[in-house]
Amino acid sequence: MARDLELLREHLGRRLPLRLPSCRLELASAGRPATVWQDEDGRLRIALLLVVFTGPDDETPRDVHEQELCLGDFAEQPVERWIAYLEGTLRALPVILGERGDDPTVLLPSDLFAYDEPLADPALNTADEFAGVLADPARLAAWDRARADAGWREMLAPCGLADQLDAVRALVRPALRLELERDDWEGDEDDAPPHRIGHSRIGGRPDLPPGQAWPEQSGRPLVFVAQFDLAALARHPAARELPAHGLLSFFYDPQGEDDAMQHAVRVLHLRELDALAPRSPPTGGESLTEHSLRVRPERQLPGLESGFFYDALLPEAQVMAYLERLGAGNGANPPIDPSALGRLVDVMSDRDWQRPIHQLLGCADSIQGDPYLDVEISTQPGGWSGWDEGSPRAYQLRRRALQWRLLLQIDAVQDGELLLNQDGGFFYFWIPADALAAHDWTRVRGCLQCH
Repeated sequence: MARDLELLREHLGRRLPLRLPSCRLELASAGRPATVWQDEDGRLRIALLLVVFTGPDDETPRDVHEQELCLGDFAEQPVERWIAYLEGTLRALPVILGERGDDPTVLLPSDLFAYDEPLADPALNTADEFAGVLADPARLAAWDRARADAGWREMLAPCGLADQLDAVRALVRPALRLELERDDWEGDEDDAPPHRIGHSRIGGRPDLPPGQAWPEQSGRPLVFVAQFDLAALARHPAARELPAHGLLSFFYDPQGEDDAMQHAVRVLHLRELDALAPRSPPTGGESLTEHSLRVRPERQLPGLESGFFYDALLPEAQVMAYLERLGAGNGANPPIDPSALGRLVDVMSDRDWQRPIHQLLGCADSIQGDPYLDVEISTQPGGWSGWDEGSPRAYQLRRRALQWRLLLQIDAVQDGELLLNQDGGFFYFWIPADALAAHDWTRVRGCLQCH
């Protein structure tokens, strides 16, 4: 066995370091007694170093990722087959890198040696044979899908949703998390940086074309909330639901309507950008503190407060029975175990739950109750309080709530100060799914959840 390990070390020592696009792979020998060894459980381990360069033509190190890889039970394969598998993997690395994404800074050595499926195929024995299957993008994609499916099913089984893989995965939505930076200028006004026309921002003054009326409600000027440079966002998956060009601008009325949780809003899609100019609000209007912003993509599942996991996935009779219990004041024994559902949401989405939570699209966060249900109830004349009844109307209302899509969510608090003149909750711009697909901004509704 010691001789076999030595043969493996000698082969890797001849092949590494290996220059790859934008990175270099090498054995992590510094400070280690061995780079290739068999652990106490008989598993083959290799210590590798992935050096990520600044660019394809610039070998200045940007990141260094060191990792110990566990490749499996060493005795399960003859050393000749281990060598052939590792050699085949090394030859296929340019293709594997392409499958793992465009950003090598997020890669670890284990991502390059993630495909052990060929070892289970007894027909593969030479380096050429291993390289042939590992350099096949279709095979790599199929293995990735199978692994993803297995991970989903493992999380879905405790929820009783193992047979709902496709339906649950369809609930995942891309979002753009908005990270704000305050733009206060404390120096001489003459030296202040110029106003950046057409750039994405929250608060401050909107950029409007000449002749564009300032949005109003009952004679009151609405408050400018945010604008987004659509062309700058277009590369993100979430932004594919938005127009590819122009400026999308959001306004709201701080004064609630008949239901204080509902607020008049207006969304403008400005297509002609050449004549844009900053506009101060009309007399009597107010402005929010200006913040520049960065966007960070997230993959999100709906929160536990929403009805998506119940109303969208479970049989009507099961949902109705639960609603009847709720109406009777018994919220015990929900149809899906809350702990298992919470683990599913945490593990299978990559949300950052740290407030403030400002975001464009994705899944709405909650302060109290289901925000999707709130906006649907707001469409009912006089609202409605029977949402938890086990009645056909309650069920249909909950089903209709699923057609609402979050367009923009603004957290009222930023850096310990109120960003909106609310009491620390979330303000939402909602749009029906069909209106979002048609880019019909006239059907946007505003809704507030607060403490």
